This record gives sequence, structure tokens and C-alpha cells, in this order.
Amino acid sequence: MNIFNILIFIMLILNSSINSISIETKSGKLFENVTIQNESEHNIEFSDKDGLVSILRKESIKNYYRDKNLAINIKANDESLKTPIVYKFKPDKSEFTILLNQSIANDGAFQGASLFGERQSRRNNESYKAYNQAWNMTTGIDFLGLAKGLQMGITTLNPIVDRTNTDSDMNYQSASGTASKNSTVINSINSASLLYDPNEIKIRKEKNGLSDYLFSRINYEHNSAFGTFGLGLLFINTNTPTYIMRSLYIITWKPPFLIYFNPVLSINNRMLSEVGGIYQGNHNYRISISHEYFTGERFRITPSLVIGYQDVNNNLDMKKGISDISPRLQFNFLNYYLAFNYMFRVDPYLVDTKYYYPNIGTYADTNQNDDLTVNPSKVNGLVNTYITETISSNVSNDLAKNYLINKYQQQRIVSGIFFFNIGYTLRF
Repeated sequence: MNIFNILIFIMLILNSSINSISIETKSGKLFENVTIQNESEHNIEFSDKDGLVSILRKESIKNYYRDKNLAINIKANDESLKTPIVYKFKPDKSEFTILLNQSIANDGAFQGASLFGERQSRRNNESYKAYNQAWNMTTGIDFLGLAKGLQMGITTLNPIVDRTNTDSDMNYQSASGTASKNSTVINSINSASLLYDPNEIKIRKEKNGLSDYLFSRINYEHNSAFGTFGLGLLFINTNTPTYIMRSLYIITWKPPFLIYFNPVLSINNRMLSEVGGIYQGNHNYRISISHEYFTGERFRITPSLVIGYQDVNNNLDMKKGISDISPRLQFNFLNYYLAFNYMFRVDPYLVDTKYYYPNIGTYADTNQNDDLTVNPSKVNGLVNTYITETISSNVSNDLAKNYLINKYQQQRIVSGIFFFNIGYTLRF
């Protein structure tokens, strides 16, 4: 949290008012039980029952209410609300423009996949683990004041560590990702003569810096006696050429019962993949429940749970099963929050594929149902090269050689990944 955010936090506390009021705008909108946080010559800043801070132009206010029985005109002489000075604004402009949500996290997750942590492990030649240091900043913007039922927003996930490319395989190569020329360099040293062109064969960086993500979404919800139905699109872009764009068609239903748990049923349908049609046609059925305690108070607690089931409809991967069980516990104070997340992959074999874990070991992972993958810390470097070459030179049987090297290089796929978010939410 930077100094700017800390100053905002202190300002909101010092300028908070214990008196709740309701505000009615000239366009007919009513904001009930809000608390004045700050006031300028032209604007009023207040927080609603959910703790979201909003900014409203004074010239758009018709009345405000000290309680439900007493209405006072905004132009009355009252110290809490100064007489407004009318400015020239575009007519019919929405009171609110955007909802801003920003947080810092040590990883990210999406339908059973780690967005940053496991890529960071491959970049740094580290074993896969449950808690990663792939620090990133998430910024979400939701556009408000749209037509009734219409929702639009964008979310960016930007790594703040390990963004640069580095030499992970530690090999002398003629080009990044090509066969190792280490033996040529070693022979040159042993013979005391230059046997290669150092301008061509040298240490080269791989394309392994952590990438930015952009989630773009649009959704429409319709209320009915049978609940709230929603249809939407989600596009996922990143700045890695091998992972260009994903597109999902999302269907949601919020049933009119069990309101206490806020249940939401959704189907995420993969429509488009620009990487050879990988997973195109897959379905992920998801159910989520949540409940906020101490609603309307400054301090609130919201536990939630999401369960996802992966179904398939493609020719490349026919795996199905529970993709993730993801509990979350969020603490809110005013418009700041701290959230603890856990993604548990009940069926880790769903990601035991060459598309999720690239073949970086001595042998390709031909068994994609054993929940094992290559440990990045057991592949590159002199020690690992010495061990694998020793096995190869001393074991003549190919099956035994394959078994022993895989036994050394592989590890269990991590079934649970923990990460947390700390951030704030503002409404403008």
C-alpha cells in the first residue's frame, strides 16, 4: 500500500460522520443511509451501506433526508451541506462513472489454473509450490450508469516482479530454445582451441517474463419470478504470443431462494482459442455461495465458496472432473479489504497436459494421468545435467533409463494454491 492510499485512508476516517442521511438526486435516484465522508465546494463524498465511497455533484442533488420523515431542500442553510454553486455539466450525465477496485496479490487463479506462480517457477528454475511470490497488481474498472441490466468492465493483472526475460536453461545455443551446444563449448575448452563461432553460439535468454493479463467482460441480467438470468462474454488477452486470446460465453442464474447464501450458478463455455483450438468447446460449470456479515457497518466479513466442474467438448483433451474448490474469506474496513484465497484442485490430472505444463524434461510426459509433472528445479544447470548424463551413460536399457530420469525430474502436481489480496474499492 503506497503513501497515497494511506493518506486517503486517514482522510476518510478523520472526515467520517456518524450521522446517516439519504440523498435524492434530480434524476430520481435515492441513496439511503449513507454517511458523509468529505465535502468540497462542488462535490459531496459519501459511503453507502457496503462501504463503497462515492462522489456526487451538488448541482445534481434535489433533497437530502436526516430521517425518513424530514426532507430538507439542498439550498437550506445547513453547515453539513453548503449551498451549491452551479457549474456547466453535460445534461443527463450519470452521477457515477466507474467503480474502481485495485489490489496486490502474490498469485492469481482461474478455473483451477495458476495465472502467475507456476510460470514464475519455470522462469526461476524452482519447484512448484503452494505459496508463490509472483506479486502482481490487479486493477478492475466497472462502468456504471449503463442501461438497466447491462454490465461492462475490464480487469488487468500486471506482474510487478520477474517481468524480464532471463536465461533459464543455462545452455549455450545458436538460438533461444534450440538444442544445447554445451558439449561443443566444453570440447573447445579442453582442446584449447576455438571450435565454434562465439557470435552464434552463446548464452541466450528465453521468453519467460511474467505476462500481463486483460480480462474484458460484458453481461446482461434480467430479473424474473424465477430468479435473475444473465448472458455475457469474457475475453482474456495477454501479451505473450503463444497465449493470445481466449473467449468464453457465460450463462448465469441467481435463484430466487436461499437468498441468505447468494447462490449463483454459471456455465463458462469456451468459444475461441487462438492457439490451435486448444480446449475449444470446453464447459466449466460453477456454483458459488457467499454472505456478508455486519452489512452497513464499517467492518464487514464475507466468506464465500466456489466449486467448478470441467466438462469437455473438443478433440484435443477429453478430461473431465472437478476443476477447483475455491474458498475465500474477505475482511472489509470502509473501502479497504483483505482477502484470503485457496484454490484446491480436486482432480489435478485435469492440468496434467502438455498444454498446461510444457515438456521441459529430458523425456516428454507421456503419462498424462499420473498427476506428475517435471520439477523445474531438476532440469537445468550443471548438477542436473551431470545426474541425467550419468544415468544415461550407465543404464543401457531404455525403459529403465526413462524411468530413473523421470523419477529424478518429476514431482507431484500441487493440488492447493494459497494467495491473498489487499486492496481498496472506490466509486466515482
